[in-house]
This record gives sequence, structure tokens and C-alpha cells, in this order.
Amino acid sequence: MDPSVPSLRPSDLPTPPLSPRKRRRHLRKSDDAEGDMSLERYLQRVEVYRSTSIPSRFPSPVKLEVLPSLEKVLRPLYPEVSSILNQHNLPGMMMYRCWRMTKPGYPRGDIPVDIFGVLLDTSTPNISPLDPIKDEILSLFRRHKVSVHVEISNDKLCHQPTFFSIALNHPLVKAYDRVMQNIVAILKQTLGSNFNMLCPFNVGPSEAKAQPTIVVFVEPWTITNWFELRLQVMSRLLPHIQADSFDIEFLPGAMSSLNGGGIPFTYNVKEHEVPRMGSSIGIEGDKNAGTLGGFVTLTHGDVVRRGFLTNYHVVRPSPSQRPSDSNDFLQSLDRFGSSPVRPLANRITMESPSSLDKDATAANISERLEAMREHETELNAKVQERELLGATPNSAILEALSNTKASIQEALLLRSVVDRMPFSLGDVQFVSGYEVRGGHVMDWAFVQMSKDAEPKFFRPNFMPSVPKKYQPEKWSPSQNSAIWLGKKPLSEFGSLKDGDWCYKKGRTSGFTAGVVNGPKAYCKWNGPKVRYTPSEQNVEMRALETQEFVIVGKRAGVNEESFCTDGDYGSFVLGESGEVKGLLCGGMEKDKWNLGLASSMPDVMASIQEKMGGSVTLSLPT
Repeated sequence: MDPSVPSLRPSDLPTPPLSPRKRRRHLRKSDDAEGDMSLERYLQRVEVYRSTSIPSRFPSPVKLEVLPSLEKVLRPLYPEVSSILNQHNLPGMMMYRCWRMTKPGYPRGDIPVDIFGVLLDTSTPNISPLDPIKDEILSLFRRHKVSVHVEISNDKLCHQPTFFSIALNHPLVKAYDRVMQNIVAILKQTLGSNFNMLCPFNVGPSEAKAQPTIVVFVEPWTITNWFELRLQVMSRLLPHIQADSFDIEFLPGAMSSLNGGGIPFTYNVKEHEVPRMGSSIGIEGDKNAGTLGGFVTLTHGDVVRRGFLTNYHVVRPSPSQRPSDSNDFLQSLDRFGSSPVRPLANRITMESPSSLDKDATAANISERLEAMREHETELNAKVQERELLGATPNSAILEALSNTKASIQEALLLRSVVDRMPFSLGDVQFVSGYEVRGGHVMDWAFVQMSKDAEPKFFRPNFMPSVPKKYQPEKWSPSQNSAIWLGKKPLSEFGSLKDGDWCYKKGRTSGFTAGVVNGPKAYCKWNGPKVRYTPSEQNVEMRALETQEFVIVGKRAGVNEESFCTDGDYGSFVLGESGEVKGLLCGGMEKDKWNLGLASSMPDVMASIQEKMGGSVTLSLPT
């Protein structure tokens, strides 16, 4: 494939070079961004460094599959494409690609779109407008009866929003706090139920280039006049802050507590032989998965219970897995939760790992065994062929055969270990239900270890070793972090505070790090439409304002790092000095933004105290 065509002539554009951010900001003020349109089309219209014939392109990142058949059709036209590109004095190198684009998990994202892509490789921001070039290439293909979309992009300069934490005392945050309710009213009036989250962050391609930004997350394919909505939000902030010192972003996304599908743990089976903080858990006989937050001792009066904390939605049975008469049970559990005076009507037993993960692992091992046995058969055939000819088998073949047999034995041993899983842990005792308390969503559950499981598995929680790439000093030399080395058990509870470094170990993404954002996020959840106050009163979520702690994922040497993903929920959020500061309860869906949502431990403990009544103490085993 002719991947590149050099273009060495400088651009003749008369204007001085502008940064990509300033160019994009200017475009959002132009007529191209005016009028009612989908969010996806708006994001496309305000992108300076990508021109596409797709009416409403999926937002990046997308899945791209190479299409050799399309390349074969278009290759004879490449010289004419190169001629068009050279006429427009585009700088740098260019590559041609034929792709099929999808966006799995995104609404309408499973509908494939075939495209011919021209990838620009230049750091020069001041380039010719791309739309006329794209149109010429599209006309060329149409003249030759080829129906395919055309896209020209410079991925180096395309807007790729990444979130970084912003301080609570930042001027934008102070201005936002003064007018937040006015902004919320505008968003509700304009977007209705399609408005999901509002929060200030620093946003940009890297932390050094990030700009203070008000971010509004909305449902994909929402249609409105984004140009006008942006002006309305800006107008509320401008009396309190200069216009050129901040920005506003509308992006697809929503806070979610989804659990996800099965994840094989073939390459770390040993870690799953003993359930521990961060392990996979699920409901016995159900098809769900979440994270074992950590082991705790719950003392209620004179009664001492040993078990672990996780999220309520992790231990809530799936309606499809229960008889129809259990609907009343789930409705009661959602509304009232469970406590010593209102115990669970039905038994819910938790196991580790979840059956989803155990089954995925067993299937993965079986596939590996099948492939290795086929390879063993092929190698044996080669050895026999040499022996029939009276020749000595090749030493390399014999070594490969020996290694394959050893790998088969290792896989069989792994399968025997996995076959003994999952391990029954105990029964759910106390849960928050779908509670909202003090303007925060509560999502906790206490699982009491069974008599059999307690002596086997109940143990102190140890801080995982913190890799250097996750240590605060890697971003800021002034951070004199006292990283907990994991030599002693976690013994203290703390609370989430803005600017805190924190860590978690989850079932899906393992060990990750992040920073607590300064301002909390105004959230509208995709979960239950109704939640309940501690006094058991119905609250319509669309009429409720909840503000939650947001943790922004971070790792040295990487601009974007996810703090959590589906299945991590229920994890303990740990401070850099070893305190258990929070309980992870949500993350982002639609697009996997690097954000997590957590409840501070004092709020969780207050909810437990109120739910149970009397004298309640929560402690960590040592």
C-alpha cells in the first residue's frame, strides 16, 4: 500500500499560526456550529483538524478494522488523490487507510461505516481548510462509481479531551459555585432528562496544555442548539470570570454502576485462590460481578460480625434470576435496605470469584488446551515422519514438543485449580438499598462471612505495592508522599478530600491511582428512577440534586488513565498513607472517560449507623 505522500511546500495561509485550542474555540463561535443538531454532529463541526463526509461521526475513540477489499478498489485512484492533496499545500507526510469504523457499546455504534482515510502527520497547526479537500476526493470516488465515505484528519492535533483535577480554590470553581444552580436550571430546561453530569475540570491533550473547563455530560445523540446553549452557560459565568480564561465542553457520557461481563484470570489464577481486598465476587446462582472492597469487623451492641464491604448494586439479585414472586422482595430491599430489625426475607449468598469470571477463565483454559494439543499432534507427526525415514528428529522440534507437553500439564493444573472455584464466602446481612442521604447516593452492603469461610479467608487488608508510575512524586517533585509500603495491615479509616492522591484495587482494572477533584460533580444517575431517603420516602431522581466525589485517574508518562471500569465497583478507595478513605460506587459509560465516583467513608459509616440503629462500630482487622 502507498502509505505516504510527501508535501514539503509551506502553507500560504495569511493568518499567523493559532493553537489548536484557539482555532477550535473560534470555530465554535462560527455559523457552522449554529442550529439544532445532534451532539455528535456538533462535535464534528467544531473539530478543526478532521473533515469527514459521515453526517454524524462517532466521537473518538472508535474501532477501526482494515478493509483490504476496499483498498484494492481504491488503489488505482491513489495517484489522483495525491495530486489533489499536493494542490492544497498540506505540510508533512500523509498516509492512506481503508477502514470499517464502529464504536462498540455506543448507541448505534454497531452500525459499520466504511471510510477512506487520509492521515496527516504534522505538528503545524496552521493548515489549509480540510473540507474542500475532502469534497474533491469524494467527488473523485463518485465519478468512478465508488461509494465510500472520506475522512481527512490529523490525530496529533484533533481535539482529544482528557480530564485533570482542578483545585477547589481555582477562580473558575469559585465562579461556578456562585452560579451552579442557574446553570443547572438552563441545562434541565434545554436538555431535560438527557443531561447527566456537570463539573469543572482541567481539560486538554495533556496536563501542561489543559484549560479550566466546565464539562457537561449528556446522552449520546441528544439534539439541541449547542451554540446557543454554550452562550447561555457562558453568560452566567462571565460576570465572575474573564471569558478567555475558561471553556465549556459538551460530551457524551453518564455516571453508571454497570457490572460488565465475565473476565478471564488465566494468567493470575494464584491470586484468586484466596479471596482478598479487590477480588472478584458475585451472587451464588446469579450472573453478575463486582469487587470485594475489603474485610471489616462490624460491631453492633454486643454482637460482633466479620465480613466485607462492597456496593449494594453488587449484591442485589438480578430480577431475571429470581421467581416472579421475588419482585416484592427486591422492591422492599431497594426501599428499606436491610438491618437487624428488618432482615432480608430471602437469602443472598456471595462467592469468589464470580461465576462469570470463573466460567470465562475455564473457557479460556479449554481454548488454550485445544490449541496446544493440536500443536502437540503436529509436532508428533513431524517426529514420526523423521523416524520413518530413519533420520534423527530435529532437536528444535523435540524441544518444542517437550515445551508444549509441559505447557499442557501447566494448563491442566490451572484447570484443576479453577474447577475448585468459586468459594462460598457468606450471606448478605445489611444493605443501604437505593438510598440517598445528605445529597449523596449511598451504595453499600455488608456481607457476613460464613462459619466455614471466616477461618479460611477473613484476614487483614494490605496496601498493594504502589508502582513508581503511580506515585505522586512522578508528577510533582514537591509532593513528599509517604507511600504506605504494604508491610502492615490497613488499620484506619479516613475521608475523601479535594486534591487527595488515592488508589484502588478492583476486580476489572486492578491497581490504579487518581486525584480527588476539587469540586464535586452534580450528577443525574442512569440507575433507578426512584431512590429513598433514610426516612424511607420516595425521591424522584430527576428532581434530586446529588453532588458526588469524583476521582480523576492518573499515571506518570500517560496523559489519560482510567481510574475504574465496569466491575470495579465496591472497591475500597485508599489514601497514600494507607487509610481507607472511600467506597467506589460508579464510573463513566458511553465513552470511557478517566473518572470514578466514590462515597467518603464517614458518609458510608453514618449511613450504616443510621440504618442499624444503636451502638455501631466499623473497624479493620489487624
